[in-house]
Amino acid sequence: MMSDQFILYGATVERSTDGTTWEDIPECKSIAVPAVETDYQEATSLDSPDGFKEYVKGLKDAGVISLSCGYTPAGYEQQLSDQAETAAIYYRTTLPPAPSQSSGDVFEFRGFPTPQPEGSDVGGIVGMTISIRTTGGVDWTRGTAAGA
Repeated sequence: MMSDQFILYGATVERSTDGTTWEDIPECKSIAVPAVETDYQEATSLDSPDGFKEYVKGLKDAGVISLSCGYTPAGYEQQLSDQAETAAIYYRTTLPPAPSQSSGDVFEFRGFPTPQPEGSDVGGIVGMTISIRTTGGVDWTRGTAAGA
């Protein structure tokens, strides 16, 4: 049986202010896919069975994620403009297709970006990290199966 794993090369990370017109984030070196965590609220009472703590599910949060990019003046300008927006920015990450797929999985979410240029040394490439404070849920759409 052949593995269904694949490399990241060919993925895209896009942004939009309206959720309709999408534009690539230039020079991305990583992908933006939030991990949703759920808070658990302690609900232990005097009659909790056998002295064990009890919990109930609380609110969910996709947290803050970091997107690694190469710095370009156009990319930095794009991110500064997005940071100045009042409403959350739409993000879409499309993975390359797995060997069993004809199109890759898609992740969509919203968030507030903070760009930060960075460099490591005099001979290194100038990079940029975009910290995205997510808001709301994360939608996942499975890619189309090969031959479908």
